[in-house]
Parts: sequence; C-alpha cells; structure tokens
Amino acid sequence: MILLAALVAPAQAAPARLGTSLSPPLVDSAAGRVAWQPDAGSIRVLDLGSGAPARALALPQGCSPGDPGALRGDRLVLACAEGPRLLDLATGTAGPVPGAAAAGIGGPDSGVISAGRVWAEGWAHGASVLFALDGAAVDRGDGTARTLPDLDAAALWQPICAPLERTLSEEDEDERRFLPYSYSPPLGLDQRVFDYRPLRVDTCGRERPLRLSACERACAAVHLGAGAIAWREHGRIRLYRGATRGSSRWRASRFGRAPEPFPTRGHVVVTGGRYGAYSVWSLPAPT
Repeated sequence: MILLAALVAPAQAAPARLGTSLSPPLVDSAAGRVAWQPDAGSIRVLDLGSGAPARALALPQGCSPGDPGALRGDRLVLACAEGPRLLDLATGTAGPVPGAAAAGIGGPDSGVISAGRVWAEGWAHGASVLFALDGAAVDRGDGTARTLPDLDAAALWQPICAPLERTLSEEDEDERRFLPYSYSPPLGLDQRVFDYRPLRVDTCGRERPLRLSACERACAAVHLGAGAIAWREHGRIRLYRGATRGSSRWRASRFGRAPEPFPTRGHVVVTGGRYGAYSVWSLPAPT
C-alpha cells in the first residue's frame, strides 16, 4: 500500500478569491473552467491559467445555472422556468437544448443534466436518457461494466481502462443497472455513500484499489476530475494526482462554510458557503 503521508509536500501557494455566487458554482475539471452567478441576471466564466479575466455573460430572465455537470466545454445547461436551455459560452446566446424534444424532455418531470459536443444527458419520468444533439438518436441503455458514456464522441459508449469496472446495483427498486461511477484517467471512483468509510480509488493498470485515507474523521466533498481527486478531511482540503502520485493539502477554514474542492489540471477550485452566498476560490496546485 502506498502511504499518502510520504507523498505530501505542503503547498505554499496563496488562494485567490474569484468572487461570490448566488447559486452553487460549477467547475469543468477537464477544461479548467469555472462559472459562478454574482447576481440574478449574469454569470462569470473564468478559464483558469489563461491569464485572461473572467467573462461576464447575461442570463435569460427566469434562468439560473444548472446542477453539477451543467458546465462542459463551451456549453452551460440552464435551469429555466419554461424548461432547460443551453447557453453557448462562446457567443453568449441561449436557446432550447437541441434533441431534447426527441428524448421526451420538456415537461415538469424531465430535465437536462449536461451537454457535450455530440450527446446530452437528461432524465424523463424518473429514468435517465442520453440523446444526440442533432435529434437523430436516443439511448436509454446502461452500457456495460467497462464502458461509460462520452458526450463528446460520436460512438457514445467508450471503454474505460483495465481493470476498472462499474459495480452492479443490488437495489431492486433502482432502475439503474450500475451504480454511479466517476472516471478521469488514470483514476476511477465508485459511488460513496458513507463519509466515514475508507477512501479508495481505482487506478488504470492496478488490480487493487488504492487506499488514500482511512477517513476516521470523515472524507467529505469528494470530487474526481482531470486525473486527480480532491476532498475535505479533518480541517484540510486534500488533493491526490493519479499520474504523479503527488499530494497536497491546505487549511479548509480559510474557504468558508463546508468547502468543496474540485481539481483541474493546474488548480483546485474551492467553493464554500451556502445557497445565496457562496464564495469561489482558486488554488494553483502542483501537477
């Protein structure tokens, strides 16, 4: 077993406060992008590490940024009074989510979670659904234990690295065949139900999961992305990068109430606070 303590090199980089948000800030770990809502009528979008200031974009009336996963590349899913809409971050224009109607999405018991370049993910009548943005295909399947949907790929179901695989659901009332699984090579993470269970990650090419912490004082706010995993534990924000096996940690109290860390390639975005009063921070993090 790799001892995490032996890998830790305390980080000295000072956090940068990006702003405040009415709704929960959103992070695209792969793109290194964060979006937040400073007021009812606009959002800010920042590309971390670009050196450019945050861009201000208008929100349509009655809309707010969607749930986790809503920010992906140049697309941001909005939750609106008349149904989900898609905001193009490159142009600042918003419109209906293409292909959603073909998937049966549009009523009060349906919605859209995320949109990629080719596919989008949503739900209708309590069941998840994947649909092509051109309206040509709808997929209500679950794939296999060793595949996951890639919303940017023409062939939706893409293999994950060996020996990683998803866990079958054992709940009879659960319509899903597999439990939720997070994947960002070289790491994979099964759904965590209890914060006090040991934190283990799957690693490409490694048969046994890697134990990062015993979590005796709870490992909370666990997020996987950009080949790294970040979490809050015992008053610290902690980060582990799968490719380098390097780790970092920061004092959590500086980020406000119940901070949540989201890893990107060169940073960790930390959000803290509560609904209507979130704070957004960025930490340069060693790669």
